[in-house]
Amino acid sequence: PEMDAMTRVLARNGCEVVVPRAQVCCGALNSHVGDLDTARDLARRNVDAFQDAGVDAVVVASAGCGIRMKEYGYLLRDDAGYAERAEELSAIVKDVHEFLVELPFVPPNGRVEYRVTLQDSCHLSHAQRITEAPRAILRSIPGVEIAEMADSSRCCGAGGTYTITQREFSIRLLDNKMSAVEGTQADVLATANPGCYLQLQYGVERAGLDTRVRYITDLLDEAYAAE
Repeated sequence: PEMDAMTRVLARNGCEVVVPRAQVCCGALNSHVGDLDTARDLARRNVDAFQDAGVDAVVVASAGCGIRMKEYGYLLRDDAGYAERAEELSAIVKDVHEFLVELPFVPPNGRVEYRVTLQDSCHLSHAQRITEAPRAILRSIPGVEIAEMADSSRCCGAGGTYTITQREFSIRLLDNKMSAVEGTQADVLATANPGCYLQLQYGVERAGLDTRVRYITDLLDEAYAAE
């Protein structure tokens, strides 16, 4: 459903959306656990898939996948057959929020009444240095009130594979994040990364909060649907 929402948002803004069947996992999780050989293999397959599709931009809804793909050029720098092609692909990879703001996207007319706090996913805020674009999208939605949480860019504890490899540390980070969320009294906790989404959803249930976890593009899609 979340990917359907992103597809609708892109189409609403005049984009032809193509989903190449040959694409595979981006390789981020393999990178996290040090399996760079598999990560490079996956990167090569994605370079082939997206370049064969002849697209103008590769729009990524997952912040973790986005930064991995933006770094394909570096990952394959020693591969004579792919180094240049990987750089070319990385140059057109865009986080969905970054892409929408650069278009620029059409502000929605539909109104949704939410008090929203934003979790700055590490892979978006720290790795890709994108913090304003998600907020610009939220500010464009009539009825949305943004309530900034304390230390919004502090890790939620998902950390790629932290939930498995650093369980105790992961839970400590999550409990701190939930305290910050509770302090905002927000109806909606918005995020930009699937790993964060799952971790935050667990955190909300663990803390007994009424806050709903949503993707930013889901909120934009809902506002467009309400027009």
